[in-house]
Order: sequence, then C-alpha cells, then structure tokens
Amino acid sequence: MAAKKLFPVAGINNVSTDDALQRGGDAPKLFVRDALNVDISDTGRIALRKGASQVSPLSFKNIWQSPLHNDVFATLDTEFVKLNVQTWQHEVLAEIGNTQLCYEVINNLVYIASELGLWTYDGKYLRSLTIDTPAMPMLTMLDSGGSLKSGTYSVAISWLRDQQESALSQIASDQINLASNSSLDDPSFSSIQVNLPYCFDQSVTHVRIYMSDRNGGELLRHSDHPISTSLVTINSLDLGMTARFKGLSPMPTGRYMKYWQGRLLTADKNILRFSEPLAYHLHDEKFGFVVMPQRITFILPVDGGIWVGQVTHVVFLTGTKPSEMTFQSKTSHAPIPDSAIEIDNNDIGSDISQGGNTTALWLAENGYILGTSSGQIIELQAGILKGVTAKSGRSVRLGRRVTTIVT
Repeated sequence: MAAKKLFPVAGINNVSTDDALQRGGDAPKLFVRDALNVDISDTGRIALRKGASQVSPLSFKNIWQSPLHNDVFATLDTEFVKLNVQTWQHEVLAEIGNTQLCYEVINNLVYIASELGLWTYDGKYLRSLTIDTPAMPMLTMLDSGGSLKSGTYSVAISWLRDQQESALSQIASDQINLASNSSLDDPSFSSIQVNLPYCFDQSVTHVRIYMSDRNGGELLRHSDHPISTSLVTINSLDLGMTARFKGLSPMPTGRYMKYWQGRLLTADKNILRFSEPLAYHLHDEKFGFVVMPQRITFILPVDGGIWVGQVTHVVFLTGTKPSEMTFQSKTSHAPIPDSAIEIDNNDIGSDISQGGNTTALWLAENGYILGTSSGQIIELQAGILKGVTAKSGRSVRLGRRVTTIVT
C-alpha cells in the first residue's frame, strides 16, 4: 500500500471545517488543529522545539538585555541586578521592588519603571529619575542691609541634580511688605532672608532660588547655592530666566512605560500619563494624562499615535499633546495583556506597514494583529485562529519569527 504524501504544514487552523484543512492546487498545504512544542518552517517542515536547561539555581525575573551596552539586567527578589550571562553571577545595583519591570533606552540611558519609582542607569550607576519637590521656604524681612525697595515680592525654590531641575516649590508668600511706612519721596531699603528646607535626597547638589521683581507676579531665577546652604539673604535683584517648572510634580511610575514624541509615558490601571516634553522627570497633574474607559493592558507608541490595549479591545490615540488627544476604538477582539511588541517596518514590508518606521504587534483572541502607524489594524490570522486566551503574554522576535509565551 503506497504511503499518502503529507503536504507542507501551513500552521494551525481551528476555525475551518475538517475538509478545508487540506488544500491542493499549485501550492498544496495542510493545516493542523493543534501543534504543541514544534516549530514549522517557511517550507512547511516540522521540527521539535528545542528544550531548556537550568543555568542558575537562583530565580531571576524581568530578564532584559540592553541594546545600548548589551548589559543584561534582572530582578532577584526585590533587588535589581546586573547579570553575567557567561557565569550567571550577578551584581546588585539597588533595591527596586519585585513586580514587573519596564525598560526603555532614551538618550544613551536605560530607563526603568518599577513599583518603587522611575530609575536611570548610565552604565555605572542606578539612580532615581525623579527629584522630590522641595518644601516651601520660610521668609524673614530685614529692615536694613539691602537695596530692595518698598513693595511686594514672592520667592520659591527648586532642587538641582547636576543639570536636572525639580519642580518648583510652593510660593513662600504672595505678599512680602518691605518698609511699609516709607513714602515714594523717601523710600526705605531692606532685604529678605530665605530659610531653606532640609533636603533628604543625597543626589541633589544645589538649590535654586526664584524671586519676583518688585510688585511683579512672574518668578525669575535669582541665584544657585550648594545644597548644604541653609540660609540665604537677598539684598538686591539681579534676575534671570523665567521659572520653567511651576505647578508640576515628579513623574509617577506605572505598570507600563514607553517613550513617544519627546515624552515619557507611564500607565497604571486606566490612566495614561505623559511627562513634560524633554523633561521626563516631571508631570502636569492637571493636564498631562488621558483617562481610558477600561484597564490598560499594554501601551505601544508608533509614529502616528499610541496603541493602547484594553480589556475587550484596543484603542488608537492620536494628537500632539495629552489635552488634545482623541481615541478610536479599533477592534472587538480582546488582546492578551503584555503581549505587544514593536516591529521594524523593514522586516514586514511597506505594503503591510502602511508607512512609518515601526508597527505594533500583539496577540489577541484571533491570533496576531498588526497596528500600523496610520491607525489601521491587520488581522494576520483572521478566519484561521480563534479562542486564544491567557492572563498575560510576553512576545519576542528572533529573526523573522515571533514567539509569545502565555500564562
């Protein structure tokens, strides 16, 4: 009895009827209902998927290799560590928490989001991205020894870490009256003594003082002082640039973190937050966020907008800043949480990518889905797969193959 020829296997199809699984013609192929622990090549050959072996007795999590320095990072319990993948020895860098981490490379720095905050790694040191907002300074009026004329003044301060500046403190007082008994013909001159709050952040190097002009409302830079300074006396006004970070707060961390259009993005629960442009450590609590209708399950920016995973569908956000962003619901198929990755358009072709540099890809109930930079979705396995569900998934790309591990 002659053996029946097995056509090249084209993959899994759990949607079509049994008689539609085998297709003839010039390009014959055979679909299977399930394929467990095997890889299927482009030519339809089946090979047993390679197994795994234990390389360390320690339980490392959140393993990630930086494309910047090829360093490999992970967490071990609550410690953030740097791994030597040849020996699997580790170097402890900091206490960073034991939840899921997110990584981004921005301006030659590795940015990390954990439950304890946002961090940066420069190849040698790990430190907090954000700087706490300083407390309001205390002001004392001095009746002599200065050249300040009678009027009202306002004072606020910020912390400095090298070239990085914190958000501005609360304004010390709306009204500081100097020599109130003087007249315009015989003005009195005074000075202001500024009592600076104590700074608990060991990485802060200086304090910057902002002050308004006489009877003015705009805060302008007055002077910088070493962080060890506790008392500053302002005798005269030599004011510079306008205070940039009034009314802002340290950028909050989130379960997800990405970079888009000069801003750092973090997401937690159903709120997507944006940093200030080119000031990734600062956030506008009044306008720097977008509230989504459902819990966020992934964020993935592309050139034309931001793909946001929801519990039952995905949303495409467009706009140049948070207050002007609009969103469009794109599909009713539920995405697998955490399964989205970025694909270079050179790897998928211009016909599919529809412009831009990158395309989003995630796993959903009906297989893999592409989200283009123009806001279109392409369901690669529609009509072939269904019923894909999981609590979470992690996708990786090796060559031209995408693999998603689901749990």
